[in-house]
Amino acid sequence: MVRPGSLRIVIAEDSCPDVVLVKAALRAAGLAAELTVFPDGEQCARYLKAGHEPPDAIILDLHLPLIDGLELLRAVRRDPRFDRVPVAMLTSSAQPEDRRTSLNLGASAFITKPCSLEGYLSAVGSAIHAMLAPGPAGGPCSA
Repeated sequence: MVRPGSLRIVIAEDSCPDVVLVKAALRAAGLAAELTVFPDGEQCARYLKAGHEPPDAIILDLHLPLIDGLELLRAVRRDPRFDRVPVAMLTSSAQPEDRRTSLNLGASAFITKPCSLEGYLSAVGSAIHAMLAPGPAGGPCSA
């Protein structure tokens, strides 16, 4: 269940402006969260392997330095501690193959970064809110 102030979200994103936009999108969707942000996939992987309590959600950029988002997604999905943790891929890629691969590897959502601020806030906030919503498990989400 989504409860304001109770969410813990891990973000692997190498663009500071995109991190700011994700925070704004969460606020716009009414989601208060404690964010743990990593600028590359390697630092994120080390954090997740370190035995911390699993977060409520993970947001991965597809094209991260050192370890890309797909490899990080594979690692997350191999670890049984993260079985129930939704993972959103957030990317500028609109390539059908990137979307297909991400969803096949177990991503809960594939979000293509919209060009407009309003579109970004709406798409990212809605996709993350839907991914965290209680209820019957639906299929993967694409925005």
